[in-house]
Amino acid sequence: MGAKRTRSNGESDDGYKLSVPPGFESLMSFTLKKVKNSEEACNSVALGSEFAQGSSQVAATSTIISTGKLKSSVRHRPWILDDHVDHIEDDSEFEDDKNLSSSAFLPKGVIRGCSSCHNCQKVIARCRPELARIPSLEEAPVFHPSEEEFEDTLKYVASILPHVKHYGICRIVPPSSWKPPSRIEEESTVYGVNTHIQRTSDLQNLLFRKRLEGACTRTNNKQQKTLSRKSDFGHDIERKEFGCCNEHFEFENGPKLMLKYFKHYADHFKKQYFVKADQTTALEPSIQDIEGEYWRIIENPTEEIEVLQGTSAEIKATERGFLHERDVTSRRRPQYVESGWNLNNTPMLQDSLLRFGSRESSSILLPRLSIGMCFSSYLWRIEEHHLYLLSYIHFGAPKIFYGVPGSYRCKFEEAVKKHLPQLSAHPCLLQNIAFQFSPSILTSEGIPVYRCVQNPKEFVLILPGAYHAHVDSGFNCSEAVNFAPFDWLPYGQSAVELYSEQGRKTSISYDKLLFEAATEGIRALAELSLLNKKFFDNLKWRAVCRNNGILTKALKSRVSTEMRRRTYLCASLELRKMEDDFCATTKRECPICYYDLYLSAIGCKCSPHKYACLLHAKQLCPCAWSEKYLLIRYEIDELNIMVEALDGKVSAVRKWAKEKLGLPVSDVSKDFSKDEMKVKSESGQSLDRKEVSIPSVGPSARTNNVNRVSGSWVEADGSSHRPQSKGIINVLKKHLARESSSTKRSVIILSDDEN
Repeated sequence: MGAKRTRSNGESDDGYKLSVPPGFESLMSFTLKKVKNSEEACNSVALGSEFAQGSSQVAATSTIISTGKLKSSVRHRPWILDDHVDHIEDDSEFEDDKNLSSSAFLPKGVIRGCSSCHNCQKVIARCRPELARIPSLEEAPVFHPSEEEFEDTLKYVASILPHVKHYGICRIVPPSSWKPPSRIEEESTVYGVNTHIQRTSDLQNLLFRKRLEGACTRTNNKQQKTLSRKSDFGHDIERKEFGCCNEHFEFENGPKLMLKYFKHYADHFKKQYFVKADQTTALEPSIQDIEGEYWRIIENPTEEIEVLQGTSAEIKATERGFLHERDVTSRRRPQYVESGWNLNNTPMLQDSLLRFGSRESSSILLPRLSIGMCFSSYLWRIEEHHLYLLSYIHFGAPKIFYGVPGSYRCKFEEAVKKHLPQLSAHPCLLQNIAFQFSPSILTSEGIPVYRCVQNPKEFVLILPGAYHAHVDSGFNCSEAVNFAPFDWLPYGQSAVELYSEQGRKTSISYDKLLFEAATEGIRALAELSLLNKKFFDNLKWRAVCRNNGILTKALKSRVSTEMRRRTYLCASLELRKMEDDFCATTKRECPICYYDLYLSAIGCKCSPHKYACLLHAKQLCPCAWSEKYLLIRYEIDELNIMVEALDGKVSAVRKWAKEKLGLPVSDVSKDFSKDEMKVKSESGQSLDRKEVSIPSVGPSARTNNVNRVSGSWVEADGSSHRPQSKGIINVLKKHLARESSSTKRSVIILSDDEN
């Protein structure tokens, strides 16, 4: 075997130089350089060895090929049909060079990966403090709860709500004694981080606008296909395959790194980026330095800046930051395992409606872990179902939050449509904005934006309906979770109707949360008024029920809507009762608008396992109206009884407790019945169905309490403005004497005309 002769570039085996076939000419020049030790080269890049900045930028820029040149080259290739060339523009989402600004093709400021290692990086770009864009914003309020106030999470949130609602965001600094351990160690080599790539310089430039516009165009095409298919095939349509709101803007997946190596990656980037041109060592930048540089990159990028962000939308119990009850070490720290500020517990607290949901069927009930680095960010967004959000930093660098109050939500969306007109036809995309707006743009539109710097071991609270964004100032590990106290109910109902109009999928069943909470509230009222069980939880339920209770108002509103739809849309349909397991394992939803079907649904004999909402009964299938039926969980009479019971009507409470809850309500106090008859005989009048509220006796009694009793005004001292009410007062004093040791406010239900 003889040694082969090495041939030069462009030569054949016979030594003759070959000509390049037409259409295959190279559009750029390149040179191959042999590297003796590829591992050494990889390490030098990973550690940030400096190369000549100018040559690197030229090399990066030389790899850019305009779409026009590419299309011209492709047309010279005989094996490609010329009429298919135009599709290249749609697939690549690029326009001709004349339609793109220079910011679309920026030189590489960060080069990640090499031929030997895809995890290394070379940071070429440098901070430009002279061009910093620091927005002038008012600071959000900061709260420092005492140890006593910090014990009850939702009670404290409710106490600060009047001071926060005008901001939409606030920071909560725990007491100095709050030092919960983190289950994720900062230097962990066991915990893996799934990352995605964020190109910060793309978040507000023309190229990203074109990509967003292309996504809207594809979404519009999908909607048109959906409409055409509906007209032809009706019942065969699955909206979820073509729906507008299933168009997501997800960043490119990055490498999977161990937490320790992610930290090294993040620290290396920050160290190299903030080295000044005349210095060899980096100084730790301030929060203002990082913030000003971030918005400078967003508004006026000069290099392509690429960072990584690690997120987990759904994490197992073994991967959460806070201690879990199954942890071995948790036995030594029960105060942190059981705390409401432990984000594993927050959604399931006694006063959070999310505890009526299932963590198995909805990931929104689980904490979400996030690993960040300098310049990694969350774009403007609003929480799903307009829920509350509680965020916590376990360790690392601070986050810079920006918040817009929920009262300015509509104005915020109008400003987005003004700067991105293509979103006007797709309002659902506003829930997943893929475009970073500077706070300066929003404030110029008259929208207040508040700033909040969250440090490690601190919480940030986001109120319902508030748009918010944040930027990481360096490597950190944070966790966030949603929760829903009772004051969230009006926001939840609005979100459900909004999602239905936009054809957007829901993450939780609002009706399930509402009606199970109402059932629990009726149980508490029954135990209070009929069984005299004055437990602390029952007293808390009483506060959200009755006439002015927020739970009662929410139930009345939902029942009113349901009754109108049944009356005017489905009055002639056959009624069928839902099985108990109809929504037990999976959330049922309308295939047309994704409306939740927990309370009612339209079915057809042709498709026994397919249902639509009441508004889209005719779109379910092409069958005759007589073939369809109305599937209900509660009849109208049952809904009315539920509303009356939650409103405090004693006969409705007794009926629901006995028939639906199985409580032993037949053993009502005989003394109470006798007193009731005595009141009627002494006063000479029949008592109406009203509750009688008696002021508490003892040092906590207030002298300005005035209570209404059958048309008579009863003062706090027991005197009455009407002499015929003396009998009532005597009976009430008798009941108060039995409970003289109690300092609580007593509520006594005297009578009911229907019983």
